[in-house]
Amino acid sequence: MKGFEKAGISRREFVHCAACATAAAGTTIASPAALAAAAAVAGGKEAVHEFAYGKVRLTGGRIKQQYDHIQSHYLALDNDRVLKVFRENAGLPAPGPNMGGWYDKDGFVPGLTIGQYISGLARLGATTGDKDIHAKVAALVQGFGEAFVKGSNPYAGPKAQDQWAAYVMDKYVVGMIDAYRLSGVEQAKKLLPIIIEKCRPYISPVSRDRIGKVNPPYDETYIMSENLFHVADITGDQKYRDMAVHYLLDKEWFDPLAAGQDVLPEKHAYSHTIALSSGAQAYLHLGDDKYRKALENAWKFMEPQRFASGGWGPEEQFVHLHQGKLAASLKSSKAHFETPCGAFADLKLARYLMRFTGDARYGDGLERTLYNTMLAVRLPDSDGGYPYYSDYGAAGEKRYYHQKWPCCSGTLVQGVADYVLNLYFHDDDSLLVNMYAPSEVSWDRAGGTVEVVQETEYPARDTVKLKVRKAGNGRFAMKLRIPAWTKGATLKVNGVAQAATPGSLAVVKRTWKAGDVVELTIPQPLRTLPIDDQNPNLAAVMRGAVMYAGINPWEGIDQQAIALPGALEAMPDQDQAYRVKVDGRNLVFIPYFNVDTERSTTYFKTA
Repeated sequence: MKGFEKAGISRREFVHCAACATAAAGTTIASPAALAAAAAVAGGKEAVHEFAYGKVRLTGGRIKQQYDHIQSHYLALDNDRVLKVFRENAGLPAPGPNMGGWYDKDGFVPGLTIGQYISGLARLGATTGDKDIHAKVAALVQGFGEAFVKGSNPYAGPKAQDQWAAYVMDKYVVGMIDAYRLSGVEQAKKLLPIIIEKCRPYISPVSRDRIGKVNPPYDETYIMSENLFHVADITGDQKYRDMAVHYLLDKEWFDPLAAGQDVLPEKHAYSHTIALSSGAQAYLHLGDDKYRKALENAWKFMEPQRFASGGWGPEEQFVHLHQGKLAASLKSSKAHFETPCGAFADLKLARYLMRFTGDARYGDGLERTLYNTMLAVRLPDSDGGYPYYSDYGAAGEKRYYHQKWPCCSGTLVQGVADYVLNLYFHDDDSLLVNMYAPSEVSWDRAGGTVEVVQETEYPARDTVKLKVRKAGNGRFAMKLRIPAWTKGATLKVNGVAQAATPGSLAVVKRTWKAGDVVELTIPQPLRTLPIDDQNPNLAAVMRGAVMYAGINPWEGIDQQAIALPGALEAMPDQDQAYRVKVDGRNLVFIPYFNVDTERSTTYFKTA
């Protein structure tokens, strides 16, 4: 308890929850000067900035196809069903069927994902401007808030309060943050301090590490700081900033990482990766460079742990690479990556690092993870069947998790809603094009609004066209990410060639005018990517950033040496399919994101 008191939170404050419903009226507000100072610190720490939701719009292609489907799926979720367990907990009328699975009162983490559904919907609504989505967000907040305030217990079931108190509160909080900021639901802002004060007595007073997948304590107190910093920004209450600092996992995670120590092995992979987002907000709010260094070093240590998809593993746990555990996972039925949760955490980390450094390598990593993990998941069903693992074994299948409504049902909608954040970044004088997909971006700047339209069939084809629709005063640079894996990339501006070096940002400085056209060609060579340094002849097939899997494999195919990628030939009249003859049989490779319910193999012995 001493640690809490050192952070400015008394023992009495920690256990007290009387009059929670009026907690918002009793906060201590930080001065405007202090808030302005914090904003100034954050502003100076970014090399480039994200665009707000609504400033980037997807206009076509494979990414939009999934985006639209997920938007429809979550908009159609029955509100009464989602709210039922909370209404039952509060003794209110609770119409509708049970959710089942993890979500119900006796489930693994009761009511765990409601905040993520609200968060993801708010992000989708802010991007698309769909009033029905905003109305759904408001209705869910209203129903949840009524039940939450009336109920004596802030958790919908015993396992949530006993094992996952911090985890579940964090999901409640992110839902209210996004409902307020993105959907304009004022009630959500009022609920934030109520939620925190009512949940706090159930949460460990110290931040506890979680080691591995099955070792207690299970709860992940160290994930809360990112959203607590946001709560402090919204409410102006210094107490939540102090809580955010208090729960940072410095000793076990950020301090050694910042010092260059690889402390990943045996850590629970998803929760420690998402905790890096708390470090990112600590860097922005506190101005301490150790958190930025920790993120950069974590990325460096994670790189060798990645499957070809960009996802790390196996089995939700970072491994000792020198023990060959990544390759061994192929034989142990554990060659899989926790998706969408892991992808959500990894994409957030890549975006933070892009913001802090403007370095193209993080854009390369972001692209690879997005295409091969989040975009590649199986679509959910209507009764709580959601993807959980991406399976890279010898006869992998895209299965639903064995229990309904797992945690990945929450990160799926948040992660897909965030696709628009990955495409473009900006500073005061430059537009950075990070990903290539049919889209439009609107950039409001002092020199006048800039609008750029991107037309492409990438990654099916290699060409990208960017058209300036509005140029403002025309005085800005355009930076285009040239992936490190490409060869022979070409760049033309109004037909005039410009330099394009792999692994860098191609910078075009000129006075732009409406109608200017940038044409970029990014050859996507076929190549193989070994599973690790110890097994150079055990590799996956890549075309550019996209991982290709062999579909409908036969038993023993993973033991047959194949001359990859040289023996591959394009399938007639197909942009994204290849085949190779193996003992007279056709082995066909397609993008992993196009694999549906077929079995597939990712890693092969190369000749």
